[in-house]
Amino acid sequence: MLHIKRIVLLALFCGFLVSASAQTDQKDYNNVQPFTGSSALRKFSVGINVGALSPNVIIGGTNNFYHHITTLGYGADIRYQFNHYIGLQANYLGGTLKGDQTGWPGTPLPYSSFKTTIGSAIDLSAVFTFGNINFLKTTNTIIPYVSAGFGFISYKPKTVATGSTTEVAFDNGNAQNNNYVPVGAGLKISLSQLMNLDLGYRMHFVDKDNLDGYEVGIHKDKFSYGFIGLEFTLGNQAKPRMVFDNPVARLNNGLQTQIDTVKNQVKNLSNDADGDGVPDMFDKEPNTPAGCPVDSHGVSRDTDGDGVPDCKDKELITPTQCQPVDADGVGKCPEPDCCKAIRDTLAAMNTCNLNLPSISFRANRTTLSNDAKAMLASVASQMKNSATCSIVVTGYPAATKASQSLANKRVDMIKSYLTETEGISADRINTNVEVGGGDVNTVDIKTK
Repeated sequence: MLHIKRIVLLALFCGFLVSASAQTDQKDYNNVQPFTGSSALRKFSVGINVGALSPNVIIGGTNNFYHHITTLGYGADIRYQFNHYIGLQANYLGGTLKGDQTGWPGTPLPYSSFKTTIGSAIDLSAVFTFGNINFLKTTNTIIPYVSAGFGFISYKPKTVATGSTTEVAFDNGNAQNNNYVPVGAGLKISLSQLMNLDLGYRMHFVDKDNLDGYEVGIHKDKFSYGFIGLEFTLGNQAKPRMVFDNPVARLNNGLQTQIDTVKNQVKNLSNDADGDGVPDMFDKEPNTPAGCPVDSHGVSRDTDGDGVPDCKDKELITPTQCQPVDADGVGKCPEPDCCKAIRDTLAAMNTCNLNLPSISFRANRTTLSNDAKAMLASVASQMKNSATCSIVVTGYPAATKASQSLANKRVDMIKSYLTETEGISADRINTNVEVGGGDVNTVDIKTK
């Protein structure tokens, strides 16, 4: 009864610890980085269990009592998980072992039954877990384990002699204290972030032959404990439990997050809402007006820095001393002489001051004379020196179809000579015929 009270108190204490450590459940543990140690994981747990005690083990062996009676056992444990594979667990076990000779086919033995009260069985075991690294599922729910360790047991056997009904205490009722080796296996089944179910079976090999009060001395006694228990993981619930943690899943989540981020960034490279040629993710001016040239950051280009973008600036280069400018980007100071001189020079460059001759043909002829060819060579030379100038070759036929046809042939002859012989681009030469506009045998060459 004393042990039952102890186990109830231990259960209440475990519940208190769990309540004290409870926080908002967190299912996403992507914040746990690999290769950073175990500080981001929960490692401590406490547990309580109840199960079946039996004075035999599953692997068999010799026993002094033929019939093994299954009785109730109870226990508790404290575990620290060093890594995903190895933990250290302290176990407490209490209960009563019973057995008799019911069904024994041989010669009656000295004792007909026994009852051993286990005062305490305390051991320290290494627990080896498997399946934590799982490539098939993201979340680990069931973790198998095996354990082995070394412990100390205190017990008081009582026996009933064959033919008697009186229990006799072994060694005058003195507690027997011996070492034992526990070996076990089981499954840990996750129920929540707070707790898991522990299904296990342990064999206990005692370093003595008096566990059942029948000391023959030719073998060592043993007993087993099959149990079901609840394990409560302590600590901050925002951290995952190490024993159920799947580091492969966390690595996969981290990689997938990076992949998704890169995909989104690549997708964003093609998004250009204002159509200025700079992707939105780099665009510092996402609403650039259509047609406005921008710099590498997507900001409307402002060559003279007057605050008016080039696409709206009517004075593209406003001197600093003429700023601030009006809404059209025009400064408020007189135009400097240097700018006027530059403008006049540019205007002069765009003016075609060519000395262009008129070409005369003999009546009804379309061939060019040597004099005409020399004059066309001069025209071509001038055009080459004035790359922006174009010309119009004009003939003046009479009102007859024959005269008009002859005029067309003459202007085409001049154009062909300038393009094919002198190398002038055809798009710089236009041809024209004007009825009655001049002498029928003369073709004028004028600037366009």
